[in-house]
Amino acid sequence: MIRKEFKYRALCVTAVVTFLSPGVLWAAQEEKRDLQQPVTEAPGETTTPHTPAQHKPRSILFPSGEPGPYIPAETTDLSKTPVEQGDSNQDAGQGNSSDEPIIETMELNAVEPAAMGLIGPVEGGFTVNLWQGSERKWIEKWLGQWHVPTKSPVLAQLTERLLLSAAAVPGNTVVQTLERGVAQEDMSQEQPGGTAFPAAEKPQDNQNFLALRIEKISETGQLENLVSFLNMLPPESYAGSHKISDLMLMSGNVATACSIARQHMEEMPVDPYWLKLLAYCQAMEGRGDSAGLTIELLMEQGNTDFVFFDLINKLSFKQDEEGIAQDRSLSSGLSQLDPLTYSLLSVLEQPIDTKLFAEASPVVLYALASNVNVPKEERFLAAAESYRRGTYPVDKLTAHYNSLRFSAEEYENAISIARGDDSALGDALLYQAAAKQINDQYKAEMLREIWNRAVQSQDMARVARLNARTVNSLAPSDALLQHAHHISRGLLLAGNDAKAQAWFDFVRTEAYNGNSDATRALMDIWPMLILSGEKDGIPWSREILDLWWNGQMVLSPDQRAEKAGLFYSIAEALGFNVPEELWQELTGPLTMQAKPLPVALWRRLIAAAAEKRTGEVVLLGLMAAGENDPWHLDPTGVSALIRALRSVGLEKEARQLGLEIMANNGF
Repeated sequence: MIRKEFKYRALCVTAVVTFLSPGVLWAAQEEKRDLQQPVTEAPGETTTPHTPAQHKPRSILFPSGEPGPYIPAETTDLSKTPVEQGDSNQDAGQGNSSDEPIIETMELNAVEPAAMGLIGPVEGGFTVNLWQGSERKWIEKWLGQWHVPTKSPVLAQLTERLLLSAAAVPGNTVVQTLERGVAQEDMSQEQPGGTAFPAAEKPQDNQNFLALRIEKISETGQLENLVSFLNMLPPESYAGSHKISDLMLMSGNVATACSIARQHMEEMPVDPYWLKLLAYCQAMEGRGDSAGLTIELLMEQGNTDFVFFDLINKLSFKQDEEGIAQDRSLSSGLSQLDPLTYSLLSVLEQPIDTKLFAEASPVVLYALASNVNVPKEERFLAAAESYRRGTYPVDKLTAHYNSLRFSAEEYENAISIARGDDSALGDALLYQAAAKQINDQYKAEMLREIWNRAVQSQDMARVARLNARTVNSLAPSDALLQHAHHISRGLLLAGNDAKAQAWFDFVRTEAYNGNSDATRALMDIWPMLILSGEKDGIPWSREILDLWWNGQMVLSPDQRAEKAGLFYSIAEALGFNVPEELWQELTGPLTMQAKPLPVALWRRLIAAAAEKRTGEVVLLGLMAAGENDPWHLDPTGVSALIRALRSVGLEKEARQLGLEIMANNGF
């Protein structure tokens, strides 16, 4: 809610002044291998010799600097060990020196693929004992139920750490690889001389856990992470499925997608999905006649996807670029934009109907937003849709915002234009106009409009990070006192606690000198700043709590009690003491619209926190946030979530989450 302006009585001013004045990747990776399997022809297909491509395929999904298609090594002989193949950088016959670690092939092969990860503690990930004490059946159940996308930057970071950390599979023990024949036995500490990895189990034992990790990584929409994770896994470690082959297509690993398709054609030769994918693979290999036979088989089954058939036909016979470019309506007849269709349209460099963006998957939207073959305006729309869902990072969205061009008149009238346009384009206009504005007063006014829009969408935390540079450019001054509250809040949400403290100190000095506007701002800033951990010279006392409580009298009784209940709950969860007398002011019935935690989830979260099961606490905490994010939880749920995070050492994350929840609830 947007706070109403109000005046403090002289007594309140005096009291406030009195009390507030002075990777390295954490996984063993085998060498990249040629993933192309022996060709299995479709029923009725004859083997036709074809000329291999003369050049490696260029990346069709990613611009320069982004992950591209997997290119199998051309000189790797899989029948030989790495030692037999030799190192091109070493002289023949040169052996390992006595100072080099001895790494046996058996040990590397014994590493469980489901436990591999892109990050470890050094890169900000969790330790290998992340799932210690947790039962795999429950972890797999919760992973399947978990709604991944979130608008909370804190929870998005925890999601990435949970899914990408190298860690023993739940229920597995942890062993150490040997270096110089010495095993490190203490798993609780990071020690030199060995990297901790999980003990191996049969591949099929952990395939479901690995498949769930892959699925959840894809739901984040972070295509680079998905590409890196899939490319590090041996292909036999995951079960082939529609979903996995789709992800392989989106990662640019067409070879593996085709291999999976051919394997499944032996088992399910009439499955339309595998037949379509096989036709695509044949067309990509330049085998148009074979692709045509596969299309005929689809048509015999009653498949009427004529748009797909047309795309395969154009790819098979390789129309000249001018002919393809002139046909601008290939996607107009599509009802959905699945990974296979997106890959086809990208290869043919065809425009994509923006109406398809709304139903596209997170990884397809991410790829669209990054594809240089897609027009700039359409890339922006894809990025905006992905961001709206909580699957597009703030730092990448700023690049799209900056790519747009507006007129001088639009910049000058940005606020009035944006009030009539609640779309992403209006957000981009305000973002640019505020950043370009030289006058601090006008800049602060534009930022206030940005905050008002963020309040409506309950997206304060991400919007603060999006506009962090602009907010940080504002220095404390008398002219900006009326904006001090929202400026300080933006700084705290963006992680700039020191600058927020500087604003508080300035406002406190002005309040001490009798400025009533400063006194109001002081009490508005105080709750979030005190809970952020920046306590230098900022007191916490019963008297100040009374002043804050009295200042909320401009709200209705229910709103006042609801706000106080949330504030007190977060404060006590972070270690502050709220006097019992203040709690007793809230014992009456409340008409709160916030949602409680499901009882079963709350019970398990408390138990996991008590036993310090880190992975379980984080996963249950992410589930607790739900589809509507954590600021929709009632005070008891918020308190349980923050306490649980602190119990496993995530103190910083707990505090920042508390600030996000407060900012999205009227503080």
